[in-house]
Amino acid sequence: MEKVLPGMLSFKTFSQSGTFLLTVLLIAAGIISFPAVLNLASSSPRYQRSSTVLLVVINLLFAAGFLWICWFHLQIYMKLPLEVPENLMIWINQQLTMMNKGSSYGLPLLDAAAPPRYKIPVWIENEKYFFWFMCYGVMALMVHLRLQSHRFRAILHIFLALQIFILYIWADPFTSPLPQFFTEIAPWFAPGQSIMAKAGYFMRLYPKMIFYYNAEYMWFHPPLLFVSYGAITIIFITSVFMLVKRELVIEKVGYDYAKLGFFMLTLGMLLGYPWALKAWGPNWWWDPKICSSLMMWAVFSTYLHTRLYANKKFMWYFTSFLGILCFLAMIFTFLTSFYFPGEHTFQ
Repeated sequence: MEKVLPGMLSFKTFSQSGTFLLTVLLIAAGIISFPAVLNLASSSPRYQRSSTVLLVVINLLFAAGFLWICWFHLQIYMKLPLEVPENLMIWINQQLTMMNKGSSYGLPLLDAAAPPRYKIPVWIENEKYFFWFMCYGVMALMVHLRLQSHRFRAILHIFLALQIFILYIWADPFTSPLPQFFTEIAPWFAPGQSIMAKAGYFMRLYPKMIFYYNAEYMWFHPPLLFVSYGAITIIFITSVFMLVKRELVIEKVGYDYAKLGFFMLTLGMLLGYPWALKAWGPNWWWDPKICSSLMMWAVFSTYLHTRLYANKKFMWYFTSFLGILCFLAMIFTFLTSFYFPGEHTFQ
């Protein structure tokens, strides 16, 4: 890939720096999980100040990694334009003009002075996990500072450590950055291509650039959902604690994050609607992830409504059960992208 894409940031440099940062993040997660386990088994708080410091350090490492990913995407924008030879541009613009006549959403014509460039958001492929877990890390820090329950804090830290472990083992965004994207564009930048081969590659790359990578909805729809996923994880932890012990302050934290998560989930789903029409046309309603997302939204809505009657007999526990069910629905919704064919399928 480094030979195919000359002049760009070295993949080796990006990968080595990112992997080092991720390794430090894993070490910090391992260290914070040790006092977390001790606090779960202890009746009195232990290592609270050091845990707070470690949680801050983990969030700073997440922020550094996120900025490193942003810089890498900036290099893609600056150094990987789809520059089309002038004689080919005339033919491509003719093809685009004919395609646009029968389409509700046309593709922009090419301009020799401004070749199309990739404006890729920083939450695609494995980067989405980094952003998702970073959102949870920020929320975990805020809840940690808000609540004094050492056992509740311990669960927050264990969940964060588990997410970092998943990131390091299965969802590393640095070792092989954006493999699907670079596999798609590598033939375009390979030397020695015939003019017709370049035309064929361009007609495959350009629609996906416009309707996916450069889509304005891509900057809002996914991140809003990942913020809601982080909030739902907080709801899950509070719901488990509500089943074990009734503490109003913990229940209130769960409700506050439920309101945030529900707003983000609803807004994210609504913004996905016009994007789906633009990218896929009208026949997208039966996509498995969309159906499961609506199911999750319904469970989430029910959770919020039952909260209004939490003081009634048995409703406290029923609300807690729904909070746990909402988390399980979120996991199921995410997994549909891997195991069920549809427009959202990652495979």
